[in-house]
Amino acid sequence: MSAADISALPLPWQNGQWQLLQRQRERDQLPHALLLAGPPAVGKRRFARALAKALLCLQPGADGLACGACRACGLLAAGTHPDWEWLAPEEAGKAIKIDQVRAVVDSVAQTAQQGGRKLVVIEPAEALNRNAANALLKTLEEPSGSAVLLLITDAPGRLLPTIRSRCQRLDFPLPPEAATRAWLEPLAVEPERLERALAESGHRPLFARALLDDDGINQRQELAKALAAVLTGRAGALALAEQWQQRDWDMLLEWWQGRVAQALRIRLGGQAPADDALLAVLMQCQPQALFELLDRIQALLGQSRGGGNPNRQLALENLLLQACELVRGNTRPGAW
Repeated sequence: MSAADISALPLPWQNGQWQLLQRQRERDQLPHALLLAGPPAVGKRRFARALAKALLCLQPGADGLACGACRACGLLAAGTHPDWEWLAPEEAGKAIKIDQVRAVVDSVAQTAQQGGRKLVVIEPAEALNRNAANALLKTLEEPSGSAVLLLITDAPGRLLPTIRSRCQRLDFPLPPEAATRAWLEPLAVEPERLERALAESGHRPLFARALLDDDGINQRQELAKALAAVLTGRAGALALAEQWQQRDWDMLLEWWQGRVAQALRIRLGGQAPADDALLAVLMQCQPQALFELLDRIQALLGQSRGGGNPNRQLALENLLLQACELVRGNTRPGAW
């Protein structure tokens, strides 16, 4: 297997899940529908890609991995394998529509053109609207031939119970910190930069890697300084909301959520970075105020992920003003 085909390999901390499926595969008991569930940026999509390639490969190795050399692997590498489909929203952040699902259902009902399995990946599965989810139920329950469906979700609780009950769930928790550090160490970044990436990402390995690769750490430090200035009254909430409305909505809310959660962990017994202006502000708050702020951010994030389309500037204005009220009203006197 070439270095260019590294995505055909599961990540180091996914060995347990991989071995479980390989044992089922050897006994011819591989489920026809798998739900890959866990927090964002832990490698569920990479695992699904590796598994899909392995299941379509004509000559998998003893470890179950795709060979990278057969005709099926060549078609996959070229993106032209006729028995492989990746179903996702037509627009980022939107729902997967019923017409998309019907097209996949019709395709799965056909005989595999390469004589093996048909493979469908659906992600994020929580983007299936109710009609689309219902259109998928029969295929999940009684797929045609040797079709395998892989559903990927960051939020399994948002799936219909009828979808969850028809899939075997495979959980992908946050990997141990040691495994994340070992995976990131070959990047040879400065220890301080690595620690910052881990903190900013909530120790989610793929997110930390992205921060180290694309200067995301410096960008998030600027976000932190701007938010700290608003919370301490040195800058205006409305002006910041106007600046932030053009940013990636989910990324911004996830980042903010992560920083509040980090402050909570520190308030409840953790250790704070010495030079983090935003944490210095948040850690002066009572835990109950931080919990309330976390709930409000989560509600807005849930609305966005659920297909809602709020007025972003207005929503940010309200959230920033609420944050100011919570922080300033629950801070120890003289903290600033």
